[in-house]
Amino acid sequence: MALEKTSTPPQKNAEIALLPAPNAWPAELNAPRSEQAIRTREQLGLPTDRPIIASGHQPILFHPGIVAKLIALDHWSKKTGAAAVWVVPDQDVVDPGLVRLPKQDGDSLIVESFRIGGVPTEHSPAAVLPAISINADIPKELESTGSWLMGYEYESSIARQFARATIGMLCKQLDLQEPALVFASDLLSTDAGTGLLDAMLADPKAAIESYNASVDRFPNAGVRQLSITETRIELPLWRLAGDARLPVYVNLKPGVDFDRQHLIPRGLMMTAIMRAFACDLFIHGTGGYNYDQITEAWFDGWQGQSIAPIAAASATMRLGFEIPAVPDPDRAVWAAHHARHDPAMLGDESLARQKSELVAAIADSKSKGTRTETAKLFAQLQQLLVEARTNNAQTIKRFDAASRAAQESRKVHAIVSDRTWAFPLYTDQQMQSLKDAVIRALGGGG
Repeated sequence: MALEKTSTPPQKNAEIALLPAPNAWPAELNAPRSEQAIRTREQLGLPTDRPIIASGHQPILFHPGIVAKLIALDHWSKKTGAAAVWVVPDQDVVDPGLVRLPKQDGDSLIVESFRIGGVPTEHSPAAVLPAISINADIPKELESTGSWLMGYEYESSIARQFARATIGMLCKQLDLQEPALVFASDLLSTDAGTGLLDAMLADPKAAIESYNASVDRFPNAGVRQLSITETRIELPLWRLAGDARLPVYVNLKPGVDFDRQHLIPRGLMMTAIMRAFACDLFIHGTGGYNYDQITEAWFDGWQGQSIAPIAAASATMRLGFEIPAVPDPDRAVWAAHHARHDPAMLGDESLARQKSELVAAIADSKSKGTRTETAKLFAQLQQLLVEARTNNAQTIKRFDAASRAAQESRKVHAIVSDRTWAFPLYTDQQMQSLKDAVIRALGGGG
């Protein structure tokens, strides 16, 4: 079952998903008019003389589905005359230095994990982790990535290092205009972020009841409600405590002051600030497109304010391993099990006839209620099956081997069909075909 990576992957491997249809994407965007929007963009170092389109993702070596957002961001910002901004959720706990790699193992395929630098992390947001040094023994397919990351080892966090390296690398590779970067950990320091926090603290119950009601409207989005008790209310924020992040609560007991230090927004608070003040269109992936409808409902119900619209762009593209022709795994497992109980599957016609006669006799005996006779017939049936297995041991071994091979193929198929490999593992030709496919889907030729 040899597996080979095709030099020219089929075009069907780049499947583009856009929401809504591209003819419904806003084609006319305006520069900000409100003082708050202008002030927010100034504080984030963004232009104020033209509209802004934003997108973004965690600071990791992400897959082509995320690259599709970057391509769509570049294309649509040029189409509309907008500035492009990439938002980095550095409040998230991620492990950027760990990369999954598919490896040939004889005639099969396995997945290995390689750490390009740094140490494992399970509880620390990327905003507080330092930039990492890159290991010297980096695999050949990641050498270019390692060079880009080494160029940003001076950055103050691993989030800034990976975001600048990955976005810079992709923009050079795909001839895209590099977007401005905004980090979620900076958003609450803006006047708009401070103002929303003030409004939340002025009436936390109203703010979070509106939040939870909005979560209820979209139960399939995978967002949980924030807790409200008689003594405290959870806010859509994290508090940085050393290398950890902790939930944030307002204590409702009289005389307890709220600590405003070391706060960063959670996901919906992040997009609320961006969409209300810092951009005029936000391009999500399909998952974000679903959950960020909560933000719209929340902001409308809580602040009575509409926010920038959203669109979505994603892609499914595989590395290009050819899928070998293999038996159906479920059928092969079933056959290996049932062959032990059915002499006909082993090609033993004589014992197959005897089994049929015994099964009929057992059914007849049960209907007559003759337990002793039924037990005797059942013992004969078990002895017959033992004889069939003994006489046909080699055939059973072939069924077992086919079952093992089919189960192994299930693992291989999962690897071959995986769409979440890091983008540096794809060829330049594949990445260019992805760019062409996204632009075509957006109605831009290519």
